[in-house]
Amino acid sequence: MKGNEKISFTAEAVAFMRASENSDRFSKYFLSESAKKKFNLISKLIPQSYLKTIFGRRIALSEDLDKMIDSYHPEQIIELACGYSPRGLVFTSKNKKLIYIESDFSSVIDKKREIINTILKDNKIKLSKNHHFVKIDSISDDLVNSLGKVIDKNKKTLILSEGFVSYLNKEEHDFLISNISNLLSKVKNGTYLGHESKFKMLNGVIGKLLLIYRNIVSKTKSNKHFNNAEEIKEYFISHGFRKIKVIDSKKSGNTIYLAIK
Repeated sequence: MKGNEKISFTAEAVAFMRASENSDRFSKYFLSESAKKKFNLISKLIPQSYLKTIFGRRIALSEDLDKMIDSYHPEQIIELACGYSPRGLVFTSKNKKLIYIESDFSSVIDKKREIINTILKDNKIKLSKNHHFVKIDSISDDLVNSLGKVIDKNKKTLILSEGFVSYLNKEEHDFLISNISNLLSKVKNGTYLGHESKFKMLNGVIGKLLLIYRNIVSKTKSNKHFNNAEEIKEYFISHGFRKIKVIDSKKSGNTIYLAIK
C-alpha cells in the first residue's frame, strides 16, 4: 500500500470552502494565489446554490466532529491525514494543556508548518508546546512506532480522521483500523472518531464533472465502507473495540461514530 501525496488538491478545496464560509480565521492562509484563482473560476461556472449546499455540508461535517470531540473530553488528540485542517490551532489556543498531534505526508506537514509560521506571526499568537507535527503515511507506517515518542500513554486519547477514509479501498481501510486499534490498546481510555457519508455529495451532471476533475488532478477515488449503523458497530467490535456510539447527522449528511477501545 502506498499513500497518495497529491491529496493537496482536496486539502486546498476544503480550505477554500472554509475560507469562503468564514468558518475560522486560519483557513484563508492555506490558499495559494493560484488555488484562489482556480477555485474562484470553478465558483463562477457552477450555480451558487449548488456550491452553497456542498460547502454547507462540508463545514457541517467539521462541526459535527468538533461536537463529538467535546463530548468525549480527550486530553490528547491525534489527527490522521490532517491536511490543511485548522483544528489543531483552534483547539490548542482554547486549551493549552491539550496534547494535539497532527500527522500527514512529509510534503503536507512541511508545507503546513511553513504556513502556520505565517499564521502565528500575523495573529501574534504562539504555538502551544503541546502541539506537534509528525510525518506519517497512515496506510503504511506503524502508528505505535511513528508516534511512540510523542504521545503520552497515560492521557485520555482520541484519534480522528476527517474526510480521509473515503479515499481508502477495503485493504487500506482494514490496515488503518487495525493500526489504530493497536495504538489505542497502548493508551488510557482510547477512542477513534470517524464518519461515513450517507450519500454522494457531488451528485447530478455538475457533480459528475467535478468528480472527474478531482480524480484527474488528485488521482483519488471515493469508497464507501458501511451502509448502516449496524455494519459500523459489527465492524469495529470485530476489530477489538468494545463500544460504538453512532449518530446520524442530517446537516452534514454523514454518519458520525465513536469507536471506544
